[in-house]
Amino acid sequence: MRVINKTNNKTWQWINKDGHLKKQLIKQTQGNNWAIRKPMHKETVYGKVLVKQKRKNLVSLNNVLEKWELIIDKKIKSIIKEKSKFYKSDLKLLKKYFKENPIELDNNKIDKIEIYETVEATASRIALSEKFTRKHLESITDSGIQSILENHIENYLDDKGKERFDLAFNSDGIDELNKNIVSLNDGKQHQPIYKVRIYEVGNRFNVGETGNKKYKFVEAAKGTNLFFAIYWNSEKQKRVYETVPLNEVIEHQKWRASLPKEEMKNTPLIPVKEENGQFLFSLSPNDLVYIPNDEEIENPSLVNFENLTNKQVSNIYKMEKASGVECYFIRNDISVLIKQYDAKTKFGELGSQNKYQTTMCIDNFKIIERCWKLKTNRLGKITNVIN
Repeated sequence: MRVINKTNNKTWQWINKDGHLKKQLIKQTQGNNWAIRKPMHKETVYGKVLVKQKRKNLVSLNNVLEKWELIIDKKIKSIIKEKSKFYKSDLKLLKKYFKENPIELDNNKIDKIEIYETVEATASRIALSEKFTRKHLESITDSGIQSILENHIENYLDDKGKERFDLAFNSDGIDELNKNIVSLNDGKQHQPIYKVRIYEVGNRFNVGETGNKKYKFVEAAKGTNLFFAIYWNSEKQKRVYETVPLNEVIEHQKWRASLPKEEMKNTPLIPVKEENGQFLFSLSPNDLVYIPNDEEIENPSLVNFENLTNKQVSNIYKMEKASGVECYFIRNDISVLIKQYDAKTKFGELGSQNKYQTTMCIDNFKIIERCWKLKTNRLGKITNVIN
């Protein structure tokens, strides 16, 4: 499926020929735009923020001496701060000192510690409601508001100690929050809270490159994951997968269209990331793949695409959708499911996604681990096989 095409529209115009007006179709020449055939992003616009958060992995003490302000543990931070002042922030002397005099807490030598890190994220304001969750609470950009809501939720625990966000942030819960906001804020005054700004670190992209558009970020709309890339990593001896964001595909295809014709033919439709390994092929919705068995992988000549057996035909699948490193397929001979998945009964012919990541045969192979991409002409004849 092509994502973008150059516009080639025609319009009716009156043309003066030999003193007579004649109406005919004329190709539009004004502008050089690209027609985007999918919604590029959701309506919500996000702003850019810098957020201080705990780093997931521990860091070597030796590597953080220069930025001791980021250390989380107050005791360790205090020790390093004192020595940093004594040695006038001389990094070599600091490292030498702590190498000879390692920090010990509770008779344990401290080699690695937790630190804060500053990350770029995007944020938007959301209203407090029954749908507010622990994840939302931990993603609030304002630490003061976060502390108030943490104190508020402690008043809404059930008998088992489980937090009841649905009660804490329904209309009654929000009224109680703002009625007691001074006590929840350690006796300090605070404006009523009805909305909070939450952040997320992710794949949002700029609306544009000029003016204030470069400071506005949006999230890809549902259904815009049109390319799933498959690589071969020779070191790990296995395939590597990635769903390519639509905005990256568009930027790449705009650049690709500027190449000479022959070079453009040999350039993939998506940006190739060499760090993932050798690029094999990409899959888009409605692309067909063939799933070979172990014997056919060892000897591909066993598959004659000019004359497939009935069993081999049943091993042809159609790509449906992709997300992250997951890709979903449906067998090529299935037009409509007899029973779509029902969330209430938790029953459906092909599971909750109405499609599979694995084959429907006894062997139950994971499709993306061994599939061959099939290229067909308009009559459905297989013209090329990529494996």
